[in-house]
Amino acid sequence: MSHSRWPCAVAFLFIVLLGLGIGRAIPPAFVLRFSDTLPTQDTSQQTTFAVPPVSEPEAPVAPANSWLMRHGWKQVWPLRLLGAGTPLFFAGPLTQRYLQLSADDDYYIWTRQINVDPHELPVLELTWSIERFPQGAALDINDRTDRPLVVLVSFGPKVPSPGLIPSVPRGLAFFWGETETVGALYTCITPKNGPADVRMQCRYPHVKYIALRRGEAGSVHTDQVNLLEHFQQQFPEYWQQHQRVPSVVAVSFEVRSDRTHTVTTARLYSISFRAQPATSVQ
Repeated sequence: MSHSRWPCAVAFLFIVLLGLGIGRAIPPAFVLRFSDTLPTQDTSQQTTFAVPPVSEPEAPVAPANSWLMRHGWKQVWPLRLLGAGTPLFFAGPLTQRYLQLSADDDYYIWTRQINVDPHELPVLELTWSIERFPQGAALDINDRTDRPLVVLVSFGPKVPSPGLIPSVPRGLAFFWGETETVGALYTCITPKNGPADVRMQCRYPHVKYIALRRGEAGSVHTDQVNLLEHFQQQFPEYWQQHQRVPSVVAVSFEVRSDRTHTVTTARLYSISFRAQPATSVQ
């Protein structure tokens, strides 16, 4: 090769290596899988399953609290100085385990700190199910604001809170309700039955409760939402100032039935952050 061709060859090689480096720097997905068994195949790039095969028998129910804490989860409400908090369990077939989330006149939140760039992985994917809704609950009814399952995605630094309540980051709280309107916002709204000056979910106005699914108890679904679009819609002032969505710093799941004093049961299979929507979702 002549000396005149060396610069072109080096430049070409540099471009190829740079492209490979960029391609490897952005993972296809960040997957939080709720199972006490190892996956039989890589779940980072595949669409999450739906209803377990009828032919596969149920495996024994197993405690989940120790597993959750070993994988970075902790119960943040109610606060626990000692112990593992509300007892949680894994259930289902061995190849499709899920986290059983039950509440009997109870309210609890578990959180895991993460670091995900929503510009690289903008698609939130949830595989979940509701087995039993709390009786007569709805996020637009005064003093009946129980929810069988909420997945909260927290963004950026904490926003200062007034009084003695802890400060929390901005958040998008996607929930599966029984009567709520899909896509509607249920933060700081006037309830259907209550005083005009009462505003629902307004202790943290920067945590936006959004109905992602309605009804269909007993069915398993995988839902996907674009976090960039939702953040821009719910926090326009932040977007106008920064022109960028802050990093996802935590993800939480929340269950509540203490306002209706009833029993609720839900399943959580996985929480994923993906670069692109799956081609087919069940």
